[in-house]
Amino acid sequence: MTHIYLPSAALVLLAAVFTVTGETTTEQQDEAVAGFNDVRVAAGLEGFPPHGWYGIAWGDFNSDGWEDLFAGGLLWVNRKGRFEQLSTDVGERAYGVWGDYDNDGDLDLFTYSPAQVFRNEGNVTFVAQSFPPVPMSTSQSACCGDFDGDGDLDIYIGGYEDGGYQPDAIFTNAGDCAFSLSWQTPGRRQPARGASPADFDEDGDLDIYVSNYRLEANSLLQNDGHGNFENVGAAYGVSSPGLHGHTVGSAWGDLDNDGHLDLVVGNFSHPGQPPPQLLRNLGAEGEFRFENKTAGAGLAWVESHTNPALGDYDNDGDLDLFICAAYKGDTAKLYRNNGDWTFTDVTDELGITGERLHSASWADYDNDGWLDLLVQRYQTIGHLYRNRGGANHWLKVRLAGTSAVPGAQVRVGLDKGGGILTRQVEGATGECNQSPATLHFGLGLHDGPVTLEIRWPGGERQAVTTEVDRVVVVEKPVRTAAP
Repeated sequence: MTHIYLPSAALVLLAAVFTVTGETTTEQQDEAVAGFNDVRVAAGLEGFPPHGWYGIAWGDFNSDGWEDLFAGGLLWVNRKGRFEQLSTDVGERAYGVWGDYDNDGDLDLFTYSPAQVFRNEGNVTFVAQSFPPVPMSTSQSACCGDFDGDGDLDIYIGGYEDGGYQPDAIFTNAGDCAFSLSWQTPGRRQPARGASPADFDEDGDLDIYVSNYRLEANSLLQNDGHGNFENVGAAYGVSSPGLHGHTVGSAWGDLDNDGHLDLVVGNFSHPGQPPPQLLRNLGAEGEFRFENKTAGAGLAWVESHTNPALGDYDNDGDLDLFICAAYKGDTAKLYRNNGDWTFTDVTDELGITGERLHSASWADYDNDGWLDLLVQRYQTIGHLYRNRGGANHWLKVRLAGTSAVPGAQVRVGLDKGGGILTRQVEGATGECNQSPATLHFGLGLHDGPVTLEIRWPGGERQAVTTEVDRVVVVEKPVRTAAP
């Protein structure tokens, strides 16, 4: 595998959307992968996860280029494709979110069961930092991002239920992990099961979609750029009564390659209740409202669907959908994205065993350019499905030079009708999950150079041109004031 490091001097500002040279044909749709093998034991995850615990958070906490893991309440370091369970001061805390909370260049861990920040001191050493009291007694979700635009990662914690619905809250980071409560749910509370941030309206700041349970309306919290949020879910078409079921987790991703982040809502739905929803972001022309594309998409009704996970497993350029199912007898589904808002069930064809899964997350754990799938089974062992690969090309992009990277977006424009591939660095997704910060692009049969458009939090843009089938590390340039 080739790693290319691009220093800030090699970067230029980009003012417009672009395309790349080379040829991409519709044949890429037929370049199917060979399938998946369960390699959990061979990869060193014999004990994954402890009984009854879930949540999968990928993060390269030792900065060696291999995706490490906080899952099932435990830390696992990736030793070039084989995992080693670590004994650290983090202890057995079930849910966590990676982020560089102290701005020192490596990933720290925030756990929210209970709330605690563990500062990464290097050499697989984590030191607990003080954290202020939280206003909720139970939590099933949290996410991080620079919500107020000051360069430090803040934390959103969702409150669940404990003798009544618990409040959500935002803790603002004044720097060096100095957190303070800055906001909590006004008025009526709702039971949050997931918090997924994204700059859906492309204005340079992070918004948050909150997945609520008990048939309560989900929330789309729009950021004014200073960390002040307004719930615009109803106005933007993502919170009407026909959409929200018992939502467990939701995921952002550009499903139609138009350059805008769409939304998958993971509804647990008893008969007659709304199933999972596919909501298309209409972009600037549609004032970033959402269109419901669920009807006719080909998703089978499964009563106990929970967390969705998006990833381009076949490297054809389209984000595919894996969605978990929790009940005995219900099966999770892997759907191949056909590129036209229809999806094909390929679960059995590709060797996925889907019964009673609660959490799932895509990551290229073995650095071969193909996304693998880690899943956690409900109250029992999980699976690590290794992708056997295929013929399509790929690119992985790792953004560096700033700690406020959650919310950063990278776009690759493809000609010949290939669209604009868009990926974002996640500050968490679904319920208790987090995808790797290294962004993965499937490129189909395109084998020529590609140009990346990078949109950093705050709105700054860059362009980088690179060859394919490699990892590219891009550093944000340091801007100095003019004399």
